[in-house]
Amino acid sequence: MRLLWSFLALIALTATALAQVDWTEQGDAGDLPETAQATGTDTSTPLSTISGALDANDVDMFAIYIADPSAFRAETNTTTTDFDSQLWLFDVNGNGIVHDDDSAGSLRSRITNANNCIPGPGIYYIAISRWNRDPIDCDGNAIWTSVSNACAVAGRSRVASWTGSTSAGTYQIVLQGAFTAPLGADPADCPPFDGWDETDNGGGDAGDLPATAQLVTLPDQTPCQSPVTRIRGDNGASDVDMYVICITDPANFVASTVGTTTWDTQLWLFRCDGTGVVHNDDNPPDAGGGLQSRIDNRTNCITEGGIYLLAISRYNRDAVDADGNLLWNNSPFGEVRCPDGPGAANPIAGWTGTTTAGGRYVISLQGAYFVSDQGCEGGPGQCEGDATGDGRVDDADLLVVLFNFGCFGFCGPADIDRNGTVDDADLLIVLFNFGCGS
Repeated sequence: MRLLWSFLALIALTATALAQVDWTEQGDAGDLPETAQATGTDTSTPLSTISGALDANDVDMFAIYIADPSAFRAETNTTTTDFDSQLWLFDVNGNGIVHDDDSAGSLRSRITNANNCIPGPGIYYIAISRWNRDPIDCDGNAIWTSVSNACAVAGRSRVASWTGSTSAGTYQIVLQGAFTAPLGADPADCPPFDGWDETDNGGGDAGDLPATAQLVTLPDQTPCQSPVTRIRGDNGASDVDMYVICITDPANFVASTVGTTTWDTQLWLFRCDGTGVVHNDDNPPDAGGGLQSRIDNRTNCITEGGIYLLAISRYNRDAVDADGNLLWNNSPFGEVRCPDGPGAANPIAGWTGTTTAGGRYVISLQGAYFVSDQGCEGGPGQCEGDATGDGRVDDADLLVVLFNFGCFGFCGPADIDRNGTVDDADLLIVLFNFGCGS
């Protein structure tokens, strides 16, 4: 009888072993819960390994079930993983749970529930990326700031995208205490971004020079009166993004990437003619220090209100004039500086220095405003129909149009719509905007 029971136990153990699943990526697994790959149709089959391949800038995400968080373990197999890996665990709503980069002094990654990050049984999403491809939330914030088997930062929203550029590779994730799982219901979408988004609002990549800078303008926002509190974008390899904004009170102006961007940023402010105004590389020590950037008017570089060009680059992509001279010297890094390079008096003509892609960024703004669709040509008041350039539309502008009515060719500021003639269209623009800026 004892022999029979031993034989039956062996059969049961063999059946359990045979039931375990070694999952191989089917096609390309997505990088978000909405596009993640299911590993099965039930949550009762043990899942031993997940194998696959990453393309350049790729992240693969898979659904798994965890019955007992204390028994869960996932690590990259160093024999079959040919790159510096990172492992990430998200809940069914896409919220960050636990992450590991380098485990025990090696480039292998290992996540467990040693820090009690996993709240309980359920469907989760495990993701693998190559260092340094990192997840960010709906507001562009890093979901993790620590790398060793760490819980996500409190208050961060669901994963929205990934930042950082990486090359390709193959991998195998070895699992304990994990089971196959179908996908959960799609999590809620990110709320609309509260600010200006380079792609969603601007329609694509912001240019890097005054002629191609992206206008921060919306039809329902009053130029130089409606504040813009954040600008969000994506920085490619050797990329610089430039935006047209309005500043009415220089003493109140601040632009910062501190706490919102994970890579080494530089911020630059230019006049509409391209001449430099103020720059910062590393956040000043009295504002907390670090590799992110912050510009304000502590040095009185911004002498008057008006329309300006705000640019962001990755260190060490620097502004130069037509002769290749730096508008700002490379150092000192942790200071907010007016132009101090050999090309300080000249307008920007290009950028020097090559960089890898930075990825997502958010510039937090204070004292910045939307502009009109005329951008730098709209003048400091940013009131369409302001023929006199005094920042408001009133009787004086109406008289300029009326006295020049019928003019054809070069008609100066009376030609409000710049079509070469002063006619009913110009008069209507003044009338529709009458009172703006008053």
